Amino acid sequence: MGKLIWHLNRMKSMPLIEYPYRFGQAFKIKKDKFFMNGEKFVDHSLHKKNIKAIDLCGFDECFPQARLKSLEATEDILEHRFNVFGFTKNFGSRINWHLDPKTNQSWPLKFWGDIDYRDGQIIGGIKFAWELNRLHHIPQLALTYSLYKDSRHKNEIFDQLKSWLESNPYPNGINWIMGIELGIRILNVVYALKLLGDEPLNEEQCELITRFIAPHGRHLYRYPSKYSSCANHAVAEALGLFVAGLCFPQLKNAAKWKKYGKKTLEQQVLRQIYPDGSSFEHSVPYLQFVLDNFLIYFLFCREYGEQYHKSIEDRLRASLSFISCLLDKNGNYPAIGDDDDGFLLKLWFGKHNNFVSLLNTGALLFENPDWISENSEFDQKTFILLGKETKVKWKALKKKKNDICPSSIYFKNAGLAVMHDKNDSEIMFVGNGGQLGLKPLCGHGHADALSFWLSIDGQPIFIDPGTYLYHSGGEWRNYFRSTSAHNTLKVDRVDQATIVADFMYKDFYNIRNVVFDENAERILWSARHDGYQRLKDPVFHKRDVMFYKRKKELEIIDYIDCKKNHFVECHFHLHPDCFVKTNNGGIDINCSSTRISIDVDKKWQSIDIVKGEKKPIRGWYSSQFNYIQEIETLVLSAEISGSQTFTSKIHMKDIPNFVKMNKLGDS
Repeated sequence: MGKLIWHLNRMKSMPLIEYPYRFGQAFKIKKDKFFMNGEKFVDHSLHKKNIKAIDLCGFDECFPQARLKSLEATEDILEHRFNVFGFTKNFGSRINWHLDPKTNQSWPLKFWGDIDYRDGQIIGGIKFAWELNRLHHIPQLALTYSLYKDSRHKNEIFDQLKSWLESNPYPNGINWIMGIELGIRILNVVYALKLLGDEPLNEEQCELITRFIAPHGRHLYRYPSKYSSCANHAVAEALGLFVAGLCFPQLKNAAKWKKYGKKTLEQQVLRQIYPDGSSFEHSVPYLQFVLDNFLIYFLFCREYGEQYHKSIEDRLRASLSFISCLLDKNGNYPAIGDDDDGFLLKLWFGKHNNFVSLLNTGALLFENPDWISENSEFDQKTFILLGKETKVKWKALKKKKNDICPSSIYFKNAGLAVMHDKNDSEIMFVGNGGQLGLKPLCGHGHADALSFWLSIDGQPIFIDPGTYLYHSGGEWRNYFRSTSAHNTLKVDRVDQATIVADFMYKDFYNIRNVVFDENAERILWSARHDGYQRLKDPVFHKRDVMFYKRKKELEIIDYIDCKKNHFVECHFHLHPDCFVKTNNGGIDINCSSTRISIDVDKKWQSIDIVKGEKKPIRGWYSSQFNYIQEIETLVLSAEISGSQTFTSKIHMKDIPNFVKMNKLGDS
């Protein structure tokens, strides 16, 4: 019954024009099930000259610790020991490419169209099995080989590709289901070849690469993501096709792949990156993935002398400017919307902030020093993408940094209001008045209208709690997308929008009456949403936020416009480093060296501090996929009768230190 309901809701969300496309795709799937044979694609040999090498000259000087880190990481790869979203799995002599390392169960090896990958409760969340199959470790092996010239590293690349092909005979298995996975695999194989440099390949290795790329290109060209599914997946698919067609022109239909990929990317850049540089899926973390795809396309075009539309460069610039205004001095940012730790390429070892890396790369490409994050370091990925001597240029650029982001800015397309004060300690506020997500599904959005994020002196205080899990998340998936999981107001214990499935909503809200204004004394952001108009007694929620510059104070005024009785809750989610105690009806917060206080409106009838509760789920934070930890969350609640106003004042100056407390009322 659950599957039937999902399909009915999915069909309701599709425009009429999509129905013929879906029926056509269903027919293709049935045809491929009975008539497709992957061996048809072994038709040409690989000419290595089509892969342009990456020059690693100067790598050791730039990253003196990376050589040892790369060796340690690749020793794990040689032992077939992988960490997948926090789970370390040792596969032994042969990798099981269908294994979920979390549940230790394997997906069936049958025709890809017959596998129900959405049910995360039987075998596990499909993402756990897919992650290893993205082959992010293959370029890492190639990089280590280029540094050490140890034949084991090079041989392991081709041994694993051979193992992968034997275990995933096209068109069978989970690894042919989703086009985004194929596109990412193509890029990782190509970058492995680029990192091998001028290293000669024997006939068997050339044939292996051909046998790998050909079915990937065929499948992506035959099953593109379109209409309601045309989001970040479509970009990765198109990039995979473009690169496959560009780098392997001898393959059958390579010219068609390249043409389709190029056309799609240049159409989608105007659709998927708004003029203000934000993501049309209204997910900040997903923006780094989409931006990486367009950046790599831009770099391939420059490297191979391919013409590209000026919109590619224009939207890259806009997006980099957008990101630079969202990061605090330490590279922290509001994780608005879904975050699954998904990357196009992992060209690094150890800790990495991909937003900072994108800004480093963009600053060098477009000679804009103001995109370089204040406390950032030059990163390994930027070196690999742009080549030798880039660190010297980066250092010279950083010295010219002025600060492109004004004290306040409103991103109209994103619906984000940024208040940035750098006098004394940096204070950074981001108010979220964006849409729920990309219609008709809003799959990667969260019901977080009028929520906010606050960082002080590079330390996040009020946070977006993250995502945690996808298909296998169940009630946890629902919680992290819910209104309760964000710094905003909830009415009558229901979300601002109704969750239908893991990647589907209904009852979309609208953001209205937005005001953003600045004068010498204060910055104002005001907006309201209609998500609770569907209640029997309709409710509007309006929020005014004023930042008083001299006093270093935020005033948050919540207006509830209604006629009858309602139960209202306001949530404040605190970073794991924060500790809380009450103080004469107010709240004191200590976070690292930062101390603030909140004056709570006396009309709130209850003030609770919750942490790590499971029934109901409250007080949790997910800094990365499949990882959660307890956090302290303030829950203010009241029964109201008719319209009401609640005011909270956050003081960020001259707050005395206090003893660490965890329970309400301790002294």
